[in-house]
Amino acid sequence: MQVRRLPGGPWGQNAFVISRAGAALLIDPGGGADDILAHLRSSGLRLRGILNTHGHFDHVGAVDAVVIATLAPFFISGKEAQILKSANLLRFIFRSPDRVVIPEKFLDLDVEKDNLRSELGFDIRAIPTPGHTPGGYCFLIEDRLFGGDTVLPHTDRNTKLPGGDASATAASLAMLGALPPDLTLHPGHGRDMRLGDALRLIRDRPTTSVGA
Repeated sequence: MQVRRLPGGPWGQNAFVISRAGAALLIDPGGGADDILAHLRSSGLRLRGILNTHGHFDHVGAVDAVVIATLAPFFISGKEAQILKSANLLRFIFRSPDRVVIPEKFLDLDVEKDNLRSELGFDIRAIPTPGHTPGGYCFLIEDRLFGGDTVLPHTDRNTKLPGGDASATAASLAMLGALPPDLTLHPGHGRDMRLGDALRLIRDRPTTSVGA
């Protein structure tokens, strides 16, 4: 399995292309649709689906363009519907210049999470991790955890955006702590690291915030 990180969008957030044998998944395409599509073409990859950890504007900004170009299905929790609808209000508040176009349709991860392996052809475990937003998910694919903004060891701001819930974040982090600590964490922002190291940094961080 190959993993390619493609940072883009207003805050340099991470999109990930996961590929094997000519098939690919895309996680959290927040921006840089042209770069994502160019990578898929140059690598000869067929996009099987788009998975989003949550619906904040900086993680969905390129979804519509990629869906139009590839006809790949878009998966996100139905609990993120209101977050998606408010994407342009949030990007205006944060002074991001690029308008976000949200696809009209998506497949609800809350319904589809147990069918992803058969639908997309990858061994995916979709793990509900509310807290940063109500319908947040992490995706465990082989020995790699794609954590979105649930596990961000270098900031304590992820429960301070619309939809954030510090208590729910703490519960989600505790649940992720039961996973093998040697898993590679691919976060929504910043560099890859061991999951155990990331959770330890969050636990030891000197802050009054419960979230991560």
